[in-house]
Amino acid sequence: MEFKDETEVIDFVKKHNQTPKWVADARNNHKTLNALIIGKDFQEVLISQIEKIESIDRSIARKKYSKDIRDMFDRVMQPRANVFTASGGSVHNDIANKAQKEKFIESLSNFKGQKSMKKYLSEDFFRLGDADPNGIIFLEYVEDKDIYPTYKSINDIRYYKSNGQLLDVLLFEPKTILKGKTSIIVHRVVDDKKDYYVVQSGSTYTINEDKTFEHPFGKIPATILSDRQSTGSELRISSIFPIEELSKDYARDKSVLTIYKFQSGFPIQWRYIKECRHCQGTGKDGQEVCGTCSGKGEILRRDVTDIQTIEMPRDSDSAIITPNVAGFVSPDLETWGQYKTDLRDNEELIDSTMWGTKRIKEGGNETATGRFIDVQPVKNKLDTFTDNAEWVDNQLSKFVENWVNGGPKAKSEYHKSYGRRFIIESPNELEEKYNAAREKGANNTILDKLLDEWILSVYQNNPVLLDEMEKKRLVEPYIHLSIDQVNMIFGAKEANTKVLFVKFWEGADKSKTVEQLTREFLAVPNTIKNQSQTIIN
Repeated sequence: MEFKDETEVIDFVKKHNQTPKWVADARNNHKTLNALIIGKDFQEVLISQIEKIESIDRSIARKKYSKDIRDMFDRVMQPRANVFTASGGSVHNDIANKAQKEKFIESLSNFKGQKSMKKYLSEDFFRLGDADPNGIIFLEYVEDKDIYPTYKSINDIRYYKSNGQLLDVLLFEPKTILKGKTSIIVHRVVDDKKDYYVVQSGSTYTINEDKTFEHPFGKIPATILSDRQSTGSELRISSIFPIEELSKDYARDKSVLTIYKFQSGFPIQWRYIKECRHCQGTGKDGQEVCGTCSGKGEILRRDVTDIQTIEMPRDSDSAIITPNVAGFVSPDLETWGQYKTDLRDNEELIDSTMWGTKRIKEGGNETATGRFIDVQPVKNKLDTFTDNAEWVDNQLSKFVENWVNGGPKAKSEYHKSYGRRFIIESPNELEEKYNAAREKGANNTILDKLLDEWILSVYQNNPVLLDEMEKKRLVEPYIHLSIDQVNMIFGAKEANTKVLFVKFWEGADKSKTVEQLTREFLAVPNTIKNQSQTIIN
């Protein structure tokens, strides 16, 4: 939307001189999510007294020593990294003007702090959205020289009206500025055309024309972090909404275990009391306090306060003292173990709720992440996350494109499609699935897919080898059959071509296309092929 005139802008600011309820609710939600996910003010926000069960002193101690649960979220949300590491995808850049195209590419490559657009989003987008779903990414710019993204939390925002993940109008939280002995309040308002600087002095509102300017974006240059909106409200829903309450329980249970370790985790030493030989246990030396035992009547040791002392049995007692003159009372390890088991169970429940399937720990290793029983629900979730990240990426890129162009374009000449080839299983799992499918005689379509996934999982962090292996898979004849199988089915001549391929590939120029490599292999002289005939015959 666009304001008709300056009077309408000032009326808008006056109308929203108080924080609306939905913004207050969003800020409270942000505070809770920040404590859960990032650990900010964790003790103050999430650790409170368990009424009618826990004393105030114990509650204070539990709050003081409890640790946040950011590590748990890091483990649970780890599969989401696939959104930015998945292979595939494409980029279409049809900007005709060469200078504008170069400037656009440079702006995306150095989008924030020497980081590309993709790098910036991979590090910040989901993390910010989880903890602050109503926050926004807002583009600031310096004339035609520089453009960069800024994160504006819901605490920085007084009001906005959304249109999907875009905004129709945006009012930032006002700032008070001291000028001499007086103060003024500054309001920043943004619509689809202008960025307004409204100054409030008492009950007088004016627009500072020097700091008010038209922007080149055609829309407010911002995207809301979350794509999920509460029905009938501006409130947004975090990605961790399904596991939010479970996570609070996990945080509380972890704090209980922590305080239990402090209160009951130390073995208690005990010993029988030995009377002070100087005062014979009376604690007196005549009328004075015994100087040897300080009036205790027993032989003192260092750290005596850490030792539970027991009176020595009398002559009539039947207890046998020797050799049990001292010892230790061990902690209740069974309770301690149950606490840890409950935490593991809670984390598994959180994990399976988030991804729609359970993980199996491998080799009895309780600290291992484990593998998913069914990867399809995980891929479905990753598709949803990818849709949002892809949309935000393209929308921010469109704003940059308009900035480079000096004004909005009717149609964007740039579009990026994110890859969807998610690697969720380990290379060993994929290799086992591929070999099992080969043994069962699965068709080539299935085998091609499984082999492609295995190659991607092994070489995804080495793009050069990944490219070579994907070409090899396409050029090598009878890729899913052994030499003996080819010989049995197609005869010695075809088996020899498979043998020959090994030698050919060792000296091949892997930088060439699949089509070129295929032609070169098929053009290998028959004399060389005949030389390998003896390998089969």
